[in-house]
Amino acid sequence: MDDTTPAEITTQTEEYLEAVSRIIDRGDLVTPTELSRELKVTPTSVLGMLRRMEEQGLACYSRQTGVILTARGKASAERIRRRHRLAERLLTDILGVPWERVHDIACRFEHVIDDELEPYLLQALHNPTTCPHGNSLLVVGETSLALHPLNTLKAGQTAAVVRIVDESTPLLTYLGELGVYPGVTITVTAIAPFDGPLMITIATTQHAISREVAEHILVQCG
Repeated sequence: MDDTTPAEITTQTEEYLEAVSRIIDRGDLVTPTELSRELKVTPTSVLGMLRRMEEQGLACYSRQTGVILTARGKASAERIRRRHRLAERLLTDILGVPWERVHDIACRFEHVIDDELEPYLLQALHNPTTCPHGNSLLVVGETSLALHPLNTLKAGQTAAVVRIVDESTPLLTYLGELGVYPGVTITVTAIAPFDGPLMITIATTQHAISREVAEHILVQCG
């Protein structure tokens, strides 16, 4: 390999690129501490990887700006996140894996999907546009949608669930038990004062959910 050929992006680097992209989506500054928390690794490991990512032309880091992805870094992050979500679709639609488990499994599976395999998966899955949690396979376009966290709605408002931002197993298990899935219509019937829970109605069933949970549910108002 000559000096002008970009170094191969490893599986570990892909995990970092995904994590940086997720933190940016949340609107947070991508600091080593935040990355350490997101990936459950030591701050020393994070700093070492950030140096390698800078050498590969994938990211730039300073204390003032945090981690910023370069054009190559963004393209790589978008590609691996799209394949992660495609893997989630395969796991739910074909293999029947429960939606609360597919995120963790897809973290392992996403790295074996390459340019040759991806079109076949898309065709077999009938060209899905989102993962099972409502997150777009067109990663770059998802922030342009007019979506609002459920906890910002007022009492009496009705909206359709579009995305579940937090894909952790405990949260998805809980939401599944309540029947909160993308496409479901929710009405906020009451909001308790002093940061109390939201009372929501799905079909004819009423539930109380915390504002913290509601923050992870993105909806589109009718």
